[in-house]
Amino acid sequence: MPMAVLLLLALAGCEQPQTEQTAAPAVPDSAGQTMKATEIAWFDGSVEEAFAKAETESKPLYLYWGAVWCPPCQEIKHTVFKDSQFIAQTRQFVPVYLDGDTERAQTWGEKFAVKGYPTMIIFNPAGDEVTRLPLGVDVSRYNSILALSLEQLRPTSMLVELALNAPDKLVPTDFKQLAYYSWGQDDKALPEGTDPVLFKQLADLSVETDPESSARLYLQYLVQRHQANEKAKKDEDDQTEPVLVSADKLKGILADPEMVVACWDFLSYWPETTPSLDLSDEDRQALQQQWQDAVLAQRHQPVLSTAEQLAAWLPYLEYYFDGKDETATLPEDVAASLKVDADKANKGTRNAYARQSVVNQIRYLYQRARLNDEVKALLLAELDRSASPYYFMSSLAAIAEKEEKVEEALDWRRKAYDSAEGAATRLQWGAGYIRALVRLTPEDHQTISAATLALLDEVDAADTFSGRNFRVLRSLNKDLEKWDEEQISEAGITTQLAGVRDKLTSLCDQQAADCIARENCMTLKPGTAVASGE
Repeated sequence: MPMAVLLLLALAGCEQPQTEQTAAPAVPDSAGQTMKATEIAWFDGSVEEAFAKAETESKPLYLYWGAVWCPPCQEIKHTVFKDSQFIAQTRQFVPVYLDGDTERAQTWGEKFAVKGYPTMIIFNPAGDEVTRLPLGVDVSRYNSILALSLEQLRPTSMLVELALNAPDKLVPTDFKQLAYYSWGQDDKALPEGTDPVLFKQLADLSVETDPESSARLYLQYLVQRHQANEKAKKDEDDQTEPVLVSADKLKGILADPEMVVACWDFLSYWPETTPSLDLSDEDRQALQQQWQDAVLAQRHQPVLSTAEQLAAWLPYLEYYFDGKDETATLPEDVAASLKVDADKANKGTRNAYARQSVVNQIRYLYQRARLNDEVKALLLAELDRSASPYYFMSSLAAIAEKEEKVEEALDWRRKAYDSAEGAATRLQWGAGYIRALVRLTPEDHQTISAATLALLDEVDAADTFSGRNFRVLRSLNKDLEKWDEEQISEAGITTQLAGVRDKLTSLCDQQAADCIARENCMTLKPGTAVASGE
């Protein structure tokens, strides 16, 4: 029996009786209307039914897991999901849209080991996971990856095993699948302790047959090596010398404009990897100059979405401010050029949902560029236009907190929580408000306790202890536990969390036995406020 079938049976046994969960909620456009049937024909039924249909009809299943407020999700929905070729290809799949606020969505997210929004997974007709699609690549490459998954439905886990033990059995399409796998969204794709050099070996093996895949695999090696080096630095007991990477192949990639676009997701978002390159300080500076110039030169490529074009500024900002103090500012001509690009993107994006991605990218650029006045003006102007204004209210709260404006920061956090919609979304924004209370007004025991209890009063017991919801609770727990301990040790005050503990006990008792949610509940420590964890 396929593993996915066992998964479905186990999940069905876990759940309490409830109304049928819909796997394909309406996806609203900027006018609040549902998307037309001529677009992706999302499966209208439960996730269990979708997998059953895929098996019966011998079709692969395409799962999209996202949220209305999530900027990268809106980027995907208003670029990839609007592309006619991509839409046509989805007719050969059973496409499933699973919004994070949908009933049982978080439970499914935990079952599929989903880390965050958005996640796109391809399953074969038997229900086995084949691959996860990456973010930040142009639409034509999404189409190629989707077509590839139809031609070759070999799970990435199988390809990794071959790469480790029998690389000579890998075929050209295997290298492309590995090159376009979303490694950052799956902790289980590689066996624990796998040496990053695996990706260099794959890059070397594919260089003749598929230079593009070879380039992407080399850059994945660079990213993985950099992460390993950074982890070793943080581990005080680790005396391992950092392994440095040759920059020769990187220089060749940066010299090829077409290759720069093919590797856009790496080159725009991972400029900080250069310390892991085997270069002198002088050569590293030259390489950084080449990197930022190569990416900026391609920023107006029409195959790139508006948000991804703006990402071209990230390498420049990373390198310019590296090592400078907090008073450093951008050169006036550079700041002016960046603002021209941002203003054009802002004015040219009218759809309220598409703006979620574009405006958020502008916000991020302005913050990285230390254009603080421009950030606030942008966000305040967006509140009346945004389909999910609470997302930008949180950014305004963070700015106010950094400026030590406590009342303003808490006001924005409260407004964001009050206007948030959807069970999982309200849990996340409510937790954000409570954590801000703990940070900024730790002495206000009554407000903190009341807010925590109010948040738990509105949560859905069926999905509270699964997926992203449970991770939100774990994070909140760390702050509440620390706050509790500090108030007792420093002020001799016993906090007022008894009601919160009682409520959590009640929620935990509602979980069915032998389920992930129940197991998560059982991590509750006696006397603590919420579920403990990392």
